[in-house]
Amino acid sequence: MIIRIEKPSDSEAITEVTKAAFEDHSFSQQTEHFIIRDLRTAGALTISLVAEVDGRIIGHLAFSPVTISDGTTNWHALGPVSVLPDYQGRRIGTAMINHGLALLKSMEGEGCVIVGLPTYFRRFGFKNHPLLLHEEVPQEVFSAKSFVRRMPFGKVEFHQAFKQLSLIEKDAITDVIIDYAIAGIKLDLANPAVESLISKKILTQMPDGKFVMRPSALAEYDSYFAKVSQFVVAEMSRVHKNPLLAAVSH
Repeated sequence: MIIRIEKPSDSEAITEVTKAAFEDHSFSQQTEHFIIRDLRTAGALTISLVAEVDGRIIGHLAFSPVTISDGTTNWHALGPVSVLPDYQGRRIGTAMINHGLALLKSMEGEGCVIVGLPTYFRRFGFKNHPLLLHEEVPQEVFSAKSFVRRMPFGKVEFHQAFKQLSLIEKDAITDVIIDYAIAGIKLDLANPAVESLISKKILTQMPDGKFVMRPSALAEYDSYFAKVSQFVVAEMSRVHKNPLLAAVSH
């Protein structure tokens, strides 16, 4: 097995490995390959490693920069980590992580954070630190490893690429865009996708119980949907204000 830095020609294979690796994981929103794509597009892949067997890419690992509220710099997030199902259980992920951490340290990285099972990542020196937080995940699955003596404290923010909408959330937004009305629309609060979009402040409930969409909040997760929703909101507002247009029935 060879572990090496990704090449431009590897992107399609990395996408397929990542999709296959997370396909049957109940905790996954199936957005990991989009995260890697957006990190690459933004030039935010600090390290992107592939594991190769007989010329075939069977694993991938990414590191990307994070920001910490205390001003600490040169810290990174580890993940996603992907290994094809047929090759899992052979310590390929372990080898990639060890290789990546050593490479990150040699590049003068000062530390790394990870969201994942603490029982697994403890073997690499990751520990839970109560004063270092990532508000979007439970504290017990958020761990850190410092390459220097000082451990930072405060809130950790991952790169924007990690803010991805799941497929069911995108379906819900599509329905909202299609049915959108200037006065808001009624939604099923029992729908977990709707509940998630409310928690992300993409949907806001009005006093009458109807919901309106916030394109600015949506833009943090999906710029394309945000542009579409902004267009729909603008058009609905234009029709609403023009009595002649408002009188037209379709």
